Amino acid sequence: MDPDAQAEPTFEPSTVQAVIFDIGGVFTYPHYGPVETKLTELGLNQPADLDAYRRAHHIGVHALAEVTGPFDEFDERTQDFWRIYDDAYARSLGIPDEHLDASRVAIRGAWNWPHQENIDAFHRLHASGMPTANVSNNSGTAPQQMQEHGVCQVLEGGPLPRVVAIIDSSLVGVAKPDPMIMTPALYALGVAAEHALYVGDTVQADVAGALAAGMQVVQLDPFDTHASYGHSRVPDVSSLVDQLSTA
Repeated sequence: MDPDAQAEPTFEPSTVQAVIFDIGGVFTYPHYGPVETKLTELGLNQPADLDAYRRAHHIGVHALAEVTGPFDEFDERTQDFWRIYDDAYARSLGIPDEHLDASRVAIRGAWNWPHQENIDAFHRLHASGMPTANVSNNSGTAPQQMQEHGVCQVLEGGPLPRVVAIIDSSLVGVAKPDPMIMTPALYALGVAAEHALYVGDTVQADVAGALAAGMQVVQLDPFDTHASYGHSRVPDVSSLVDQLSTA
């Protein structure tokens, strides 16, 4: 994807009336455990810092952004699509090309590694009174994932912050970057698209989908892997909350 085509104005915090969050790459990541095991099996050095595994995810996301096209050509259900991500992820950890095929199953492990700092910052945003929701390309278990990782819930009366909706692509039958997936969340929030901010980690699904829906958007880019793109980026949810709270 041409970075120049993604040059968009920065979002305006003072106009944001609600925030919709992605899940994967924001609150959860692919668990590093299976990849760590694969590195050991291959006789390769493990990263000294667990952040290397999160960085590998964002490097994989960047690789997808560089080769995918408009949303009507986007299909994350295909093996070829995810191979781009897997190979960039693996190479960032020093896995040589001859072992890429053997590494893919490990890299596609469960998305059950929580990012606690982003979760805590989300709780801070919720406590400020900002209306929130989730929209995720997911497997049909997004509401359960949010509860299991202590992020949020839809029902009243529980211990977690309550969001107005958790939209899972497998349950509603439409996936980002198709802008229609945003419609139920916007309806539940009761805000116009231009006053809603979408927060995600990918260009081809999150940024493209939110812009197609007429929303403002900011990409979480903690390792500055998307510096060549013109849309708004922040390193973490805490930085975003700070911007919103001072608007």
